[in-house]
Amino acid sequence: MQIAIRAEVIGDDDLKRTIMLSNLACQECIDIGMKNKTYNKTRLHHLTYHVVRASHPELNSSLVTAMRDQASDMLKQLKLKKKPTKKQYSSIRLNHNTFRFLPASNMVSISTITGRKKYVLNIPPYFNKYFFHESNSARIRLVDGRIFIDIIVDVDASKKIKVKKIIGVDRGVYHPAVTSDNTFFNSKHLREVKGRYRYLKRCLQRAGTRSAKRHLQKISGRERRFVTDVNHCISKTIVNKDCDAIALEKLRTGRMKRKGKTGKKTRRLIGSWSAKQLLSFIEYKAEMLGKPVILVNSHYTSQACNRCGDIRRINRKGSHFNCCVCGYSLHADLNASRNIACLAKGKTSRLSVNQPIVACDDIKASLREELRASIVTSSAF
Repeated sequence: MQIAIRAEVIGDDDLKRTIMLSNLACQECIDIGMKNKTYNKTRLHHLTYHVVRASHPELNSSLVTAMRDQASDMLKQLKLKKKPTKKQYSSIRLNHNTFRFLPASNMVSISTITGRKKYVLNIPPYFNKYFFHESNSARIRLVDGRIFIDIIVDVDASKKIKVKKIIGVDRGVYHPAVTSDNTFFNSKHLREVKGRYRYLKRCLQRAGTRSAKRHLQKISGRERRFVTDVNHCISKTIVNKDCDAIALEKLRTGRMKRKGKTGKKTRRLIGSWSAKQLLSFIEYKAEMLGKPVILVNSHYTSQACNRCGDIRRINRKGSHFNCCVCGYSLHADLNASRNIACLAKGKTSRLSVNQPIVACDDIKASLREELRASIVTSSAF
């Protein structure tokens, strides 16, 4: 498993000047790439290498090529429609030729304008619970005269525990997550914030001025960071629950948008839905705790009764679920999360086999039977 360590480097003036000169070299590569309308790394190398080495002889060849790669990626990101700007103290990349992390001594070895040097790291106490392996990939930058580094390291995940208790998680548009132990994560505040940003973006897009476009870039970053923070909080609460494994369903939101089976309002909500990000956060947080994440098929989980196993479309009406056979009634998302947990229990209790090549109707029938059998088996215990 990989994590990112953000630590302060006890550096010197040589390291600060290396960062500043590297950013200047990167900006030169950007200027040459824009002038020649290319972000191809091979072509950019032939256009920039000797020019940058002549203008910045203090930088070694590895630092120059690293800045060329960074400039190429920045140009590619904007598709040459707008020239990127590299600030004097912004972050620079360090690769296996210019950087090495030494976890045993909490030090890093970095190529500078005066040669290779070792620097002490001030790693936050939070990372003391991990056992680090050596790394050769990082980013380093200057912030108010202080030097910070982000290091990508491999760590040993926690030992996996035996699966006894499984919690099901149903992800939705109106409720980001509903767990099978009756926990609801409401998205009312999230939708309100997104609605305000959507209205503001619509007004700025209508204006179309240069300042409006700059403002659009700022608010897009704020909205993205807010949504990421919400998903981090939800995923952290879920993985810290009293369970041995977490079950989620495989969602295909793109297919829902393409088929046009939903209204305009729902399609807009699905388009701004960050279900995949929430899944990735749950997966890596659960891996750190040694809890496996089980993905199950999403077919009929919202239509099946968690008590008797009856599967009908009319069982669910909006957010309310009412079984037509046994009269079982509860919130539809809670019922779906319990069905997901039942499917995961059935999946862990039997050996995996290859699916036979059968017709589409036979596949649907087998999925219905699998879900019904999982619910009935779980109800028996």
